[in-house]
Amino acid sequence: MTAAVAAQGMMQLRRTFRQTATCCLLSLASASACACSPYVEEPADRSHARLRPHVNALQSCEVSEETYREIVRAWLRSRPADAPQLTSLALGRAVAFPWISRHFADAALRQPDWAARVKATPRGRRDALATTVIRDPALLVRLAEPFEGSGYEVTGVSFEKVLYGKASHYSSRRDAGETMVPFDAQLWLMLAPRD
Repeated sequence: MTAAVAAQGMMQLRRTFRQTATCCLLSLASASACACSPYVEEPADRSHARLRPHVNALQSCEVSEETYREIVRAWLRSRPADAPQLTSLALGRAVAFPWISRHFADAALRQPDWAARVKATPRGRRDALATTVIRDPALLVRLAEPFEGSGYEVTGVSFEKVLYGKASHYSSRRDAGETMVPFDAQLWLMLAPRD
């Protein structure tokens, strides 16, 4: 190897190092700006709202159960008295709420014949199979908790586009095996005025 080739290689190495170091420093400096900041988006004159995991739709963020409760409670308290009556709150994808995703998987595994039923059901027809899992009363109680004391109650959960994965990956039990369980779906909370 000639001295010129070695020098050129060393210059390229330094350039790559500087670029990498610059990217790392910029990432650290903007970490607080990139932190997830969930919020509820409520279009004017509409009867629905959306819980967004972050202001940047391109950034992947997860919403804990505690954060979900805090955000929804704060939003409900801040709504003007003359705001349109709500009929639904869109949550979006369940995977943005790991506790919901895990609840789906665990609820499926608790059903006595789940493994046989999911195995026998063709992929295109599994949404119906997930109905009892997604509409599990225990999950509904968890989802309804931040609405306590507000003018609304959660009357149900609507869903579509259910995705399945291995239980060992999505359930609380890492030894759950290869059984397919629901772990993601588009979700909406159905709301009604509290009597």
